[in-house]
Amino acid sequence: MHHRRDVTMQEDHAQLRMGHAPEMLAILNNIVVGLFARLGETNMAHARRDFAYHLDKALASLDALIAN
Repeated sequence: MHHRRDVTMQEDHAQLRMGHAPEMLAILNNIVVGLFARLGETNMAHARRDFAYHLDKALASLDALIAN
């Protein structure tokens, strides 16, 4: 899991060092990785780019997951 978060989401390069920020970033990144896995995405970098460019697709996918 750490390798995926570090390579795909560049977690180790984040400038968050104070308080609970690093822990919260890790939690959010874990949620994103888990959501992509539930959606059947195997390439996390491609999924991030795709969802960033097509916010409507991302929101529809999240809505479908919540409905199930």
